[in-house]
Amino acid sequence: MSPTTSSTADTSPPDESIIDASDFDGAEFLADPYPLYRRLRRHHPVYHDRLHNQWHVTRYRDLVEAFRDEGAFGTRPHSYETDGVLGPTMLSLGGAEHAEQRNLVSDALVGRKLDAFTPIVRDVARSLVDGFAGRGRVNLTQEFTSQLPIRVIMTMLGLPMEDFALFQRWYQQFMMGMGWADDTRATALRARAEYEAYMTPFLEARRRNLGEDLTSRLIREGVPDPALKTFVSLLLSGGGETTDKAMGNMWLNVLQEPELVARLEADHGLLDHYFSETMRHSPPVHREDRGATRDVELAGTLIPYGAVVRLWIASGNRDETVFDDPDRFDPFRGDLYSERDLRAGYFRDGLFGHLGFGLGRHFCIGYQLARREAIVGAEELLRVMKSPRLADEQMDTIRARKRGSSIRSVGDLLVEFDPR
Repeated sequence: MSPTTSSTADTSPPDESIIDASDFDGAEFLADPYPLYRRLRRHHPVYHDRLHNQWHVTRYRDLVEAFRDEGAFGTRPHSYETDGVLGPTMLSLGGAEHAEQRNLVSDALVGRKLDAFTPIVRDVARSLVDGFAGRGRVNLTQEFTSQLPIRVIMTMLGLPMEDFALFQRWYQQFMMGMGWADDTRATALRARAEYEAYMTPFLEARRRNLGEDLTSRLIREGVPDPALKTFVSLLLSGGGETTDKAMGNMWLNVLQEPELVARLEADHGLLDHYFSETMRHSPPVHREDRGATRDVELAGTLIPYGAVVRLWIASGNRDETVFDDPDRFDPFRGDLYSERDLRAGYFRDGLFGHLGFGLGRHFCIGYQLARREAIVGAEELLRVMKSPRLADEQMDTIRARKRGSSIRSVGDLLVEFDPR
């Protein structure tokens, strides 16, 4: 009788505590990063990624601590990614330098001064909506969300709307170039040169003939031309990209739940809650990068001086120790503070705020404008759209468009509706 051997296949589940850093580059992470975030939160909340020579922070409270400790977690990474395309920006500065540059422009984008621009937001939104109001069908991202923020910003700044296509192309090329790929960086730098050549005579003419637009206001307040050019490019890039993507993500989430659509049609006052939950559940920006300015301990792990630290705000927003059933899109959840965006803190009235705009000194400068555009834009859409719903052929979902990108959004959003 011949000897025989037998073996039993190993059917035990894989050990989820074992992290393969190459997963950050894989197709599954591009499509849905949240399972990896969850594993990191549970087993390696401060993870040393030796493949990419980075450290990843994924838990809500650890993220808050890192954002608040600006002495230990500096903004050096922005000096290549953002400043390398746009020139010196406030994103890479700290301390008094950051405060000085931010204060030059931030006042125009909050409170009563921003209220003065609300009619512009509504007029621009209405003009876009009226273009497809009678069709009963629209690609919402291509025909509305990707256009509204840029058109609003251009109108606020007094830039000629006939050059919309130029500014839209420039901001898209700026955003594509904020990475490590040589080809997109070269394209972004060419766009920057074109933009500079355009803005120089525009600002010269505006200084000779000041008006009531935001550019004229900043000139009156003494902002020099180089800082003005950088601010405008940053406002176009950050304000255009993130607001566009936030609005698209919000509408995709809502349109997948007919009950949410019905409640919103009945009460537009719910839009603040819908927007806040989007910035928690589906923020367009998934991470902020920082650089360790010294050896620093976070969550019992030592991060060495000079390390690149990736603060995964999208992961913190779905931390199960902070939010109940965090993977569910629920504008009526009882644990999220939705009245406003918390710049200086993260906790109020017993509720936690989302981290979608960051936290602390580098909190998104255009956060109030983004919320205003999303809400006013939605009001104008609901003015002409009855029973909006996803088209049968809608297949696209929220995902990254390129490897290594921190931006995640829906690309095409095909919507059908009954004209009012």
